[in-house]
Amino acid sequence: MEKKIVIPLIILGVLIISGIWILTSSYLTARGQYEDGHEQSKQFAIEEANLKNISKINTFSSDQKYHIITATTNENEPVYGWISNIKKERKMIVKKKSAGITKNEALKRVNEEHNPSDIISVQLGMDEGIPVWEVKYQDESDRYTFDYVNFYDGKIIKHMALKKS
Repeated sequence: MEKKIVIPLIILGVLIISGIWILTSSYLTARGQYEDGHEQSKQFAIEEANLKNISKINTFSSDQKYHIITATTNENEPVYGWISNIKKERKMIVKKKSAGITKNEALKRVNEEHNPSDIISVQLGMDEGIPVWEVKYQDESDRYTFDYVNFYDGKIIKHMALKKS
């Protein structure tokens, strides 16, 4: 009687552990792709733009993949950097934070024009060579929506909405 209970429990335990292992491995692989090249981009930014402290680096994907950095210069000036061509010859654009609008100003502009029902995220990005704030949200029609807000002047330069299926 005990064998009839123990063997299925062992099989169930092995299946649960295998499932956890597969899910964890998949997550780590996906996360690794997101962070792929961050260290090389950090080093490139420090050498190329004379930055002394990089506090944040994110990956942004549009027409190509970008690494977006938040840093300070050797003169303690807060800056953003957009690094493109991550796999090939890297190129970098560096702008003082004061040269553009803030995250909150971009969010305010989207709220004024489109009245989102739920903000999903706000992050720096690049669209056709223009630094932008990408604001993702659900709109009043329950669509998944992206607005690209020009970093320099705060104008919404692109508005895309995807209907949920």
